[in-house]
Amino acid sequence: MPETEAATPARKRPRPGERRVQILQTLAGMLEQPGADRITTAALAARLEVSEAALYRHFASKAQMFEGLIDFIENSVFGLVNQIVEREPSGAAQARRIVAVVLQFGERNPGMTRVMVGDALVFEHER
Repeated sequence: MPETEAATPARKRPRPGERRVQILQTLAGMLEQPGADRITTAALAARLEVSEAALYRHFASKAQMFEGLIDFIENSVFGLVNQIVEREPSGAAQARRIVAVVLQFGERNPGMTRVMVGDALVFEHER
C-alpha cells in the first residue's frame, strides 16, 4: 500500500442518530459566532462538509432543525431542574439552584441561549 493511502484516514460514516446530533451541535456552534443573524442551510452543510440534501435526510425543513435544537435545550434544562427538585427538599433552595443552573447553562451555551430568548429566530421565516 502506498504511503499516501495509509496517511489518509477513511471517512467514517456516522452511526444512526449521530449525524442528527452533529447537525444540531454545529447549528448551535454557528449561532455563537458574532454576526450570525441568519444561518443558511448551505453554510450549515458546508461547515459539516455534507450536502444540503444530507441535512434534509434528517430534518424536513430548517424550521425542524431549530425545533430539534429547542427540544434538546428543553430536555437538557428540564433534566437538570428535575434533578434539583428530587434532591433538594426546600422550595427556596430549589428556586435558587434552578436559577443558578439556568444561568450557567446560558453562559456555557451562548448559541442555545440565543434560541432560548428568541434572538436566533428573529431573521427566520415564520412557519
